[in-house]
Amino acid sequence: MLGPEKLPYPTSQMSYEGDMLTRFGMPTQKAVEQALLRVLLQNGGTITEFGSGEKLVEELANEFELNEQQRSIALETIYRKEGRLKKSLLWHRLLFRSADSLAKQNLVSRPTHTLALTGKREWMLTEKGFDEALKLSNIPAAWKEVLPTKSFEVEKIVKKLMAAPRRENYNPVDANKPVKKTARQAVLRSRSFRLAVAEAYKFRCAMCGLKMRSPDALFWEVESAHIVPNRLFGRDDVCNGIALCRFHHWAFDLGWFTLSEGYGIRVSPKVSSLPDDYGRMHGFDVVRSTAKATSRINLPASEDIYPHPNSILWHNQNVFCK
Repeated sequence: MLGPEKLPYPTSQMSYEGDMLTRFGMPTQKAVEQALLRVLLQNGGTITEFGSGEKLVEELANEFELNEQQRSIALETIYRKEGRLKKSLLWHRLLFRSADSLAKQNLVSRPTHTLALTGKREWMLTEKGFDEALKLSNIPAAWKEVLPTKSFEVEKIVKKLMAAPRRENYNPVDANKPVKKTARQAVLRSRSFRLAVAEAYKFRCAMCGLKMRSPDALFWEVESAHIVPNRLFGRDDVCNGIALCRFHHWAFDLGWFTLSEGYGIRVSPKVSSLPDDYGRMHGFDVVRSTAKATSRINLPASEDIYPHPNSILWHNQNVFCK
């Protein structure tokens, strides 16, 4: 746990706000900045503007072990023209100052910029801030590829992916797609695809409906699968993707099941030749129960990003084990 630290300001030059921060033993701005970056990482990359009742505001206060006085002490400002007294909580002001400093360092986006992009007033990690948050959290940089964490740069691409027009003559194969994702833009596109597909399906498996995240809230269980595989130059488009739990992702990639044109589930007839003890989980026949499913898969809210029939046809012809 982090304890309060005194601000290193000389008393003679101290502002009213700085004097209050020191008098009540509030944390240093630097410590709050680092805590904000860690919390942003744990919260998917975004945090709303700071106000009373916000869960993350309280979590941060708990992290610094602030007492009731530190949480409730208010700054007072008099509007001279109106003669009106304005009060704002010192703790909230410290959070805002810290976030503002992070924005100046290009570690987060400002709520006004995020609002223009997503329609929500949030502070959002930038790619630079993402890297710094990983470092502060002692998380390997390689995890950046698999964490479902938003960054401002990735969110820009996600927005384009979600808004892309649905083409009837869509070709899900991109022959010019680079095999190795070394270029920064290719890496961002790959991460954007995973995030866009997972969000489109509300982080739920399209097959079984499983929705689960890790205890530290960093990872979702669901994975974003390419219908035409990435290794075979499948496009990083939402309509060439489907959200699947790890088991169904594996089974889909190996052809144990595919989709019908109407988004029903087609199970390989080879299932019938499996030994009786295969595909069971504590006695429940996971694989064969799928073969009896008559309903459609769980689909996104918008038909524009449903799996494209051309991607489904390709999977039927090239992956599905008939």
